[in-house]
Amino acid sequence: MKQVTINVPDLTSLTAGTQRLTHKITALLTRLDWLVLPLLAFGLSRLMIFFVGYVGDVYFKTAGDHWIADPNSPFLSMWAKWDSQWYVQIATKGYFFQPGQMSNVAFFPMYPVAMRVIARLFGVNVVLAGFIVSNVAFLLALIYLFRLTVLELGDRAAAQRTIFYLAFFPTAFFFNAIYTESLFLFFTVATMFYARRRWWLLAAAFGLLASATRNIGVLMWGLVMWEWLRINGWRITAIHRRASWVALGKGVWRHWDQVLVIAIIPFGLILYMMFLRNNFGSPTAFIEVQSAWNRENVGPIVILFNDIKRVLDVQVKQWYFVLFFNVLSSLFGLAMVPFVWRRLGEGYALYVLIFLLVPLASSTGSVPRYLLPLFPIFIVLGWWGRRAAFDHTVLATFAMLLTIAVAIFVNWLFVA
Repeated sequence: MKQVTINVPDLTSLTAGTQRLTHKITALLTRLDWLVLPLLAFGLSRLMIFFVGYVGDVYFKTAGDHWIADPNSPFLSMWAKWDSQWYVQIATKGYFFQPGQMSNVAFFPMYPVAMRVIARLFGVNVVLAGFIVSNVAFLLALIYLFRLTVLELGDRAAAQRTIFYLAFFPTAFFFNAIYTESLFLFFTVATMFYARRRWWLLAAAFGLLASATRNIGVLMWGLVMWEWLRINGWRITAIHRRASWVALGKGVWRHWDQVLVIAIIPFGLILYMMFLRNNFGSPTAFIEVQSAWNRENVGPIVILFNDIKRVLDVQVKQWYFVLFFNVLSSLFGLAMVPFVWRRLGEGYALYVLIFLLVPLASSTGSVPRYLLPLFPIFIVLGWWGRRAAFDHTVLATFAMLLTIAVAIFVNWLFVA
C-alpha cells in the first residue's frame, strides 16, 4: 500500500510569526498614538452624541415654531441652533449693523469665511460646510492637544486622558455644531504647540487666525509672548530681581525679530475692526451691539454673587437647570486657575483667568461652552486622572451630563 505523507505545519513557527506581526502592529500603533488616540476619542464621542441627538430629536419633540437650518436634512438641522443662525447668515448674506439692535457684526469672520470657502469648493450648502468645518477642526484640535500635552507633561497616558475628557465634556457637542468652538480650539492649541516648539512664525500665524475667530483670541498674543519671555529668562516670580530684566534685555536685543513676528497675532482682531470702520463707520461695532443681548458690564463679582443668590432661591423655577449649570461651570473654571498655575505655570493660569473674567463681567450665560477652549484645564485634569478612581468618575460624570445636555440642545432649549 502506498503511504501518504501529510505535512503538518510547524506550529512553533506560526506562533512566532504571529507574535512578530502583532509586535509590529503594536509598535506601529504606539508610534502613531498621536493620531490613533485622537481618532478614537473623536469617533466614540461623536457616535454617542449623534445617537443621543437623534433619540432626543425624534422622541422628545419640543413644541414651537423654530428656525430650520436645512429643511432637507433633519440631521444637520439638529446641530444648527441658536447662534448658528448668525453664522449661516454671515456666510450667505454678509454682515449688517443696526446700532442698539441684535446685529451679526457681534460674530467674528473666520468661521463663516471657512464655511463659505468649503461650500464653494465642494458645492454644498453652508450648513453642511459648517458641520464639516466644525468636525474636521475638532479632530485636528484633538491631535494637537495630545501632542501639546505630551510636551507639557511628558506623559502619553495623561495626554490620552486629556483628549477623552475634552471629547466627553458636558458641552462637547458644540464641537460638531455650527459654532466657533472647534475652530477656535484648533487655532489656540496649535498656536501654543508651535510656541512651545519655538516655531514662532507658525505660532503667530495660528494666533492671528484665533484672533479673527473670536475677540478673546487676542489673548493668544499675551500667552505666546509669555512663553517667549519664559524662554528668555524672565519670570513673574523674579520680577523684583535685576537679573531677570537683564536677561530680558539681552533676549530682546538678540531676538527682536521674534518679538515682531509674535506681534502679528492681534492683527486678526485689527483687520476685522478696520473692516467694521470701513463698512459701518464703527470699528467697535461688535462691542456696541452686545447690549442687545442683555449683557451689562457690572463685573464678575457682582454677576456671580447675583446668580449664586438666584440659585439658592427656592422660588426660581424657569431656566433653573441652565442657571445652576452656568454658576457651577463658572466656579469650576475659576477654581482650576491655581492648579493650572501650579502644574503648567503662570502664563496658562493667567490665560484661563482672563478668558473667564471677560464674559463673567457681564453674564454667567454660556460659560459652560466657554470652558471648552480652555485646554490648560483639561491638561491638568488629564494629569490628575492617573488615579483610576478619579479617571472613571470624571468620564462617567461627563458622559452622563453630556447625554442630558445634547437632548436639551437638539430640542431648542438653551444650554450654553
